[in-house]
Amino acid sequence: MKSIFRRSLGAWTALVWGCMALVSGAVDEPDHPVHPMLWKVEGGKLEKPSWLFGTIHLGKGPVGTLNPTAAEALDGADVVYAELDMDPSVQVGLAQHFIRQDGKTLTDSLGDELSDQLDAELAAIQPALNSVVLQSFKTWAVAITLPLLELQLEGQAPLDMILWNRAEEAGKLTRALEKPEDQFRIFDDLSEQEQVDMLAETLKQMKESRDKGENPNDGLIAAYVAGDDEKLQQWMNRYYDEMLEGEHAELGKKLMKRLLDDRNEAMAGKMAEFLAAEPNRSHFFAVGTAHYLGNHHVRGFLTEKGYKITRVTE
Repeated sequence: MKSIFRRSLGAWTALVWGCMALVSGAVDEPDHPVHPMLWKVEGGKLEKPSWLFGTIHLGKGPVGTLNPTAAEALDGADVVYAELDMDPSVQVGLAQHFIRQDGKTLTDSLGDELSDQLDAELAAIQPALNSVVLQSFKTWAVAITLPLLELQLEGQAPLDMILWNRAEEAGKLTRALEKPEDQFRIFDDLSEQEQVDMLAETLKQMKESRDKGENPNDGLIAAYVAGDDEKLQQWMNRYYDEMLEGEHAELGKKLMKRLLDDRNEAMAGKMAEFLAAEPNRSHFFAVGTAHYLGNHHVRGFLTEKGYKITRVTE
């Protein structure tokens, strides 16, 4: 049982990247996304094009295979970037950030009613699962691990990891745009009550979808494979949009600002630094598609810095 939850730790970035819930296959899926979430970066002092590539942090079915145009851009790049360092040794070290330091158990924090709801959702994912092995976890860690737990149990590598491994196998430079502690701080700075509210919202939305017989990620996968910006943004923001309409609206606003708006500006700043420092290289920035869409997106910040950003759909 413990090994199952160790494998689930890789899902902790699910909420950072805006992806909710489980994944199931679709009938007659294409082999790869029809239109890639890809933008060409030109201008400044760049001697060759660089690229912005939007991922979703899943890897099942066509999502895990690059569109040929995106593959060509990746293969031609000199440096490949992810949000975080995807090296396995670094990923293993992230587990320590999940562990509570307040002397409480998870049930102490949640209370009996919410703990029972958690056990019900775990059992719905896999009957043998319950919250016993999660008692030492921080509340926010459970909230963002739970939605992707079923996928983690299937052992599917996310697209980000696939890209990182492909780049390293090709002998390319690989770099991270952020540090793990910066992403963890977003959640650690939440009060315990805010963390409980976040988990309560996650459980509520998961139960509502399950009661309707829906898989919340079906639409996300379909929109990504189709390369449909508008629909993809709707699905990626679904968790936050529902939160903004309910009793946890203020928490939803705080999370949207910290997870997207603030990080987008910082991320664009780092990208611009690399582009300016190495204009003779082609840079391939692979981060969650949510950072390239919506308001205050990375593309806009880079445009303000003098770069020309063009969507590539074929």
